[in-house]
Amino acid sequence: MRSPLHCLLPALLLSIAPTIHGQTHDLLIENAQVMTLDPTLGDLRETDVLLRDGRIAEIGQRLTVTDVERIDARGMLLLPGLVDTHTHLWLSAARGQFRNTPQTDYFLLKKHLARHYSPEDIRIGTYFGAVETLASGVTTTVDFFHNLRGPEHWEAARQALLESGIRARLLYGAHDDLKAEQSIDLEHLAEVAAQPAQGNLTLGLGWRGVGEGAPATLQTGRREIEAARSLGLPIAVHSGGARNAALIDSGLLGEDVQIIHATAATNAQVASFRAAGSSLSLTPITEHRVGYGLTLLSDYAAVGRLGLGIDGPALAGSADLFANMRLLALTESAANKAETAIEPRRILELATLEAARSIGMDKEIGSITPGKRADLILLDLNALNMASPGTNDPAALVVYSATTANVDTVIVNGVPLKRGGQLIGVDVPQVLERAQTSISAILNRAGGLPEVKPKL
Repeated sequence: MRSPLHCLLPALLLSIAPTIHGQTHDLLIENAQVMTLDPTLGDLRETDVLLRDGRIAEIGQRLTVTDVERIDARGMLLLPGLVDTHTHLWLSAARGQFRNTPQTDYFLLKKHLARHYSPEDIRIGTYFGAVETLASGVTTTVDFFHNLRGPEHWEAARQALLESGIRARLLYGAHDDLKAEQSIDLEHLAEVAAQPAQGNLTLGLGWRGVGEGAPATLQTGRREIEAARSLGLPIAVHSGGARNAALIDSGLLGEDVQIIHATAATNAQVASFRAAGSSLSLTPITEHRVGYGLTLLSDYAAVGRLGLGIDGPALAGSADLFANMRLLALTESAANKAETAIEPRRILELATLEAARSIGMDKEIGSITPGKRADLILLDLNALNMASPGTNDPAALVVYSATTANVDTVIVNGVPLKRGGQLIGVDVPQVLERAQTSISAILNRAGGLPEVKPKL
């Protein structure tokens, strides 16, 4: 039986964020410098973009349109909204708790705290992370929910994403205490998959995979992925080290599978990922932070379908995809001892069009193309760290100079969710207060930090 909280969650969430994004309306963005990321359209100067019914309707100079809201974008750079191919938003309020000590090791502390998250804590953390992600210029995120402890927890995460307005794929995952022979709640997965789509939210499977190939883990993994495929759901799975080989040997990879990290993959394994048609999400900041080694694009480029991810504001430190772009570019140049090792536009594509392609959404998002969803951001070029690029290619400016502070406007499905550098309809002090209260209560219930046994 569902708890009363299951019914109360939508009402509770409205107390944090009023419903401001349910209706699309027509917008005309005027006089922008435009990076379409569409290979046939290229970059455009002093250009107007018309948005109708949540989609990009027309692109051109001095468009003659009446009865629309107008955004004067002179001195601004218009880009497709950034696409975060992998994150964990439920944990966002725990930012600052992972302090690089034995007791605050990410994986140890996450597991310790996760047991003490109520549905309300999931809701608060997910919403907190989602609005920060939006404010940072990300319009689409793939949220791998790996602390799913019951239907109320799922509903809390779902409602938080809906209320934020972000375009999201919410991945139905497990939790750290689920035993290898125990499947996720496949009946509930089928139930939520049968529900009509709502808002900007879609569903997928946050698959545990097959581990290192132990029989019980392999059997459970097969059962879960077959259930997801019977429902037509996209799938994502963490992998790395010995898990790469086990994943390949399982024969369960396919075009519907997104691999996350794939740390230390050999050239042969990368070739196998490509042969299976699977995609890959790289998260340079968190991969560096936990000591996985240097994330080199050249090590994984042969996969073909690649995108960048944040991997959660708690571990990454912030919901900053610009920082991930910059780190990936700089690491590639440093490792190759060559400034020209990577072109900035290629990096930007991994956070826009190529990221969308890697998660199978490039027909809808990822570039400023007539007919696609109107998911757009405006960067203010009149900032101290920016400069109007004139006739120069602005890609290097975005990759090496832009920060989240330069994001002036965020539009999702034709609806402005940020204007003039301010989130619309979000009480930021209240969101922060509730996040702080939530993590304090979780730490209290957990009895503080975990004990670490001394190494012999």
